[in-house]
Amino acid sequence: MSLISPSLAQRIEQARQAQLRAQKAADNSGWRPSQTDRKDRYARWHVEETVEQDAENWLLSYLDLITLLLAMLVVMLAVARLHGQAPAASDTPVELVGTLATSGLPKYDGEYAEFDTTPIPASWAEPPAEAPTAEAPAADEGVKVADAAPPLKAPSKESLGLGDLGKSVDVIINEQSVSFRISNELLFASGQATLSPAGLDVIKRLAAILTKNEYQVSVEGHSDPVPIQTRQFASNWELSSSRATSVLRELVRDGVSAQRLRAVGYAETRPIESNDTPAGRAANRRVELIMDIAPKQAPVQEAQAAVKAVAKAP
Repeated sequence: MSLISPSLAQRIEQARQAQLRAQKAADNSGWRPSQTDRKDRYARWHVEETVEQDAENWLLSYLDLITLLLAMLVVMLAVARLHGQAPAASDTPVELVGTLATSGLPKYDGEYAEFDTTPIPASWAEPPAEAPTAEAPAADEGVKVADAAPPLKAPSKESLGLGDLGKSVDVIINEQSVSFRISNELLFASGQATLSPAGLDVIKRLAAILTKNEYQVSVEGHSDPVPIQTRQFASNWELSSSRATSVLRELVRDGVSAQRLRAVGYAETRPIESNDTPAGRAANRRVELIMDIAPKQAPVQEAQAAVKAVAKAP
């Protein structure tokens, strides 16, 4: 079904035929339509569509303006906040000091200002130290720094009842400890950790000395670097630890409190002589009983009391 009516189609066809005849006649006569005639014919057959201008185009420009104003407001607020804040934590120390110096101090006006000499209230100030008088005794003559005290003298082995042991037992004393160094040859048989009869006697005498005080005692076992590998001891570590433990058990049997004792095995890691000679290796095979007589800053009076207790032991 055609959408164009027959009458309209007929008129269009007639107009087209007339145009063709006019064009043919013009071609035969050499006539060419003018520009005006062309426009008129174009206007007759073409309907110009009038495009209505959008009445809301002004709104786009208005929105652009509002956006720019909002962006400017944000920038101004950010700048104002930066000026009102303290220096950032990322500032370098030099920049930070410079900022504080220029912001916290008054400007120099060409004259030196005097310091504020307002006295501190009595509740804040520390009481003045009283000058020592000739009649005032010392606060505590017994509490002194250990370094300022005269060196402590080790008691002789004769005064301890150990004079008959000769060089098998040494007594070493300083501001921190009293050590009894015993040769392994006196205490144990070679490669064994069981105390010999002579060793039991020595430990009994030392236990009588140690029970006179309450200081902590460390029992340390040492050996030479000669390796040992038996069914009982796989290395010098086991041997030295077992010997120290044997001495500790005997001290407990003889009356020394177990809470004061500890046993440590060092194997050959702490020699006191060179291991290149038989005499040096024999000296390194030892058991030491170290009595801790003073903490790091203990009064000298306590150290002297410990030495006196050791010296008075039977």
